[in-house]
Amino acid sequence: MKISTQQITGRGIAQQSGLETFSSITNYTGDYVNFGDAFDYGNQLSSDTNYATTTATPHISALDGSPPSVINKWYRYYSSGVLYTNAGSATSSKGYFSLPSILTGGLPSYCGMYQKLLLTTGKEYKVRLQTTFDIAIGTLYINTYTPSSGSYILTSTTSKLLPNTSGTLGFVESTFTAQSGNDIILIYATTTEASSQDLLISNISIQEKQEYLTPVYATDMWGNAHKVLRVAADQIISDD
Repeated sequence: MKISTQQITGRGIAQQSGLETFSSITNYTGDYVNFGDAFDYGNQLSSDTNYATTTATPHISALDGSPPSVINKWYRYYSSGVLYTNAGSATSSKGYFSLPSILTGGLPSYCGMYQKLLLTTGKEYKVRLQTTFDIAIGTLYINTYTPSSGSYILTSTTSKLLPNTSGTLGFVESTFTAQSGNDIILIYATTTEASSQDLLISNISIQEKQEYLTPVYATDMWGNAHKVLRVAADQIISDD
């Protein structure tokens, strides 16, 4: 007896929609930071806008005092004044972004670069820094901020202690969800060393998370590929 409401025939043919089984695939694609390749950027970072911060909140101070008004343009900042040590400014040369750091008399230094991005609100993004196999000692940070009421709110942060050693990944990675179309990426360095440290980055990338659903296929005893289908437990499969 055949029932007209059968979901799948005995030959494996779906008679209703929505029976396919899918596998989820995640990719990160695109390029959402401008001039993230230090080699391509040449010496330009050394001439970009630079801001001296003296407050107890150096990163927010830099964004407030020298806002990144131009999308996809690098801006710089460095710590100065009685609260900090001035280790110098971020520069680019010979294929590297260089972020100098030092600790003097117990006072830390901060040195960084930031860029306003063009993003899609609610989308997830991955940031990746390519660091070097180097002896510089310090910590690299990746922060993201979103504009809010005339200032900025920290939305994500991650860090990595350098130097890299043999067998370790030379990447610093972070993911964040865009809170606005113009969130800001801010990268900075600091150290606990009393001698000058130059933390080097060769590449900075930001990619958008993309998720895809693809049908699942299996191979039968004759070597034929077919979609893997699902059927409710209380359904009878037709014998045609």
